[in-house]
Amino acid sequence: MEDFDLELDEKGWFGLSDKNLINKNAALIIIDMENFAVKREWGIVGTESSGTSIDEGKDYYYGRIENIVIPNLQKILAFYRRNKLNIIHIRLASLYRNWDDVPKLWRIQLKKMQRESKSEKKYDVYYKSEAVQFINELKPLEEEIEVIKNTGNSWTSTNLDFILKNKGINSLIVGGVWGNSCLEDTVRIGADLGYLITLLEDAVCSPDERFHDSAIRVLRALYCDVRNTNEVINLLQERLKV
Repeated sequence: MEDFDLELDEKGWFGLSDKNLINKNAALIIIDMENFAVKREWGIVGTESSGTSIDEGKDYYYGRIENIVIPNLQKILAFYRRNKLNIIHIRLASLYRNWDDVPKLWRIQLKKMQRESKSEKKYDVYYKSEAVQFINELKPLEEEIEVIKNTGNSWTSTNLDFILKNKGINSLIVGGVWGNSCLEDTVRIGADLGYLITLLEDAVCSPDERFHDSAIRVLRALYCDVRNTNEVINLLQERLKV
C-alpha cells in the first residue's frame, strides 16, 4: 500500500494516523459564527427556508449553540491562542451594499429568511452591518486572520486556499454552522483540494438534529475525521510536547 508520505494506522480514519490530521501545524477554522446565523433574536432557524419548523428546530438549534457549540469553540480557541497556533475566522458577508457579489440563489434565500423570521433585526449581509459581525464570544483578535466569503463554501469566493498554502498548512480543524450547509460544503471541497480535515462534532450545529446527524454521517464516511473538542485538545497537547 502506498503511503503518500503520510503516517499510516490501520485503526485510524481512512487508515491514517491521527498525527497527519491533528498536529501543531493544523489550522483552526471557525465558520459563520456571526450574529444573524447564531443569535436567537435574528430568528434564522425555524423559517421555511432553513428546512426546519420552529417547533422542531428553534430550541434544539439555539440551545445547542449556547450550551455546547460556543463553549467548545471558546475552549479550543483559547488553547490555540495560548499556544500561538494558526487560527482563521470565516464569515458570510458581501463587500457591496447591494450584495452584488452574492450568488442570486443565496440573495433570494437570505431575503426569504428575513421575511419568514418575523425578526425586527434586518438581515443585511453587507460586511459592515450588525448582522454579519462575529459574535462577541468569539471575536477575532487583531492579529488573527479573517476571511469573508459570499458563497456557502469557504473556498470558491475567497483566497483561503492561497493563505493556507502560503503558510504551509495542509491539515484543518473545523467548527461552526451550519453543519449541513456551509460547513459541510467547506469540508467536502477542502478534501478535494487535498486538505486533511478534522471536524469538531461538538462544536458544530445544524438547524435540527436530523440534519446534524446526516451531515456528520456522510462527512465521517468520506471526507474527514470526526472528533470531540476535548479529544482534539488533548492530542494537540501531546504533539506540542514533542
